[in-house]
Amino acid sequence: MEQKRSILVAGGDLRQRYAAENLRRLPGWTVETQGLLPEEPQPEQLMPYDVLVLPMPACPDGKTVPAPFGDGALSLEMLLRHGKQDALVLGGGCGASVQKAAEAAGQTAADYMQREELCLRNAIPTAEGAIQIAMEETGTTLSGSRAVLVGYGRISQALAPRLRAMGVEVTVCARRCVSRAQAELLGIRAVPVTALSQEAETADLVFNTVPALLLHREILEKLPPDALVIDLASRPGGTDFEAAKGLGTQVVWALSLPPEKRD
Repeated sequence: MEQKRSILVAGGDLRQRYAAENLRRLPGWTVETQGLLPEEPQPEQLMPYDVLVLPMPACPDGKTVPAPFGDGALSLEMLLRHGKQDALVLGGGCGASVQKAAEAAGQTAADYMQREELCLRNAIPTAEGAIQIAMEETGTTLSGSRAVLVGYGRISQALAPRLRAMGVEVTVCARRCVSRAQAELLGIRAVPVTALSQEAETADLVFNTVPALLLHREILEKLPPDALVIDLASRPGGTDFEAAKGLGTQVVWALSLPPEKRD
């Protein structure tokens, strides 16, 4: 009888739980988890895995894997010790530290967020999570409000039509003329980044998706007092958070949505 192969799903949020549930349906594979469920084997009892599935982000500090459902972050070194030679390590945003550690353990690391179809699908829950934050943090309905989307990549492309369907007036602020043209083809008003200061003056909501400092003090000062900034960009973000605090501007830095929306 052919021996079953093993997958270890370690750390992360609800997406990892769903991944484990679906992977268990694969014939010929056994699936174990770490840092996800109430009852799990102790690390020393784990089966040697053929595939290790890490969350997104996989290992932000290069040493530990986030495990908000567990008792604390998981040691990457500990997890790699349980892999077979030539095992495959999959994670979102696998940086050089993860790849180097996997290589030292005789394994190969790959970043699943390099797959475009996954990035596009991941933009949907991110957009929905951003809208949920906007609904929770504002004192009025979103319908009739004015939103500025900074950047027009995957997330903004998923976010813009959903906001418009809710009656929000959307303006895209993007550096590239191609991005602005794409928005305009869908009937969305689009302006260059140089117009951000002017657009901020009447914005009720600002959704930033660019990991570069575009929402600096001079821009934040132009926002109405009750405006809400939701920064969806990866580290280091695109907002001067210290300046926003000093100005009393309400900012939510929603890293790696939808983990903030977990149960």
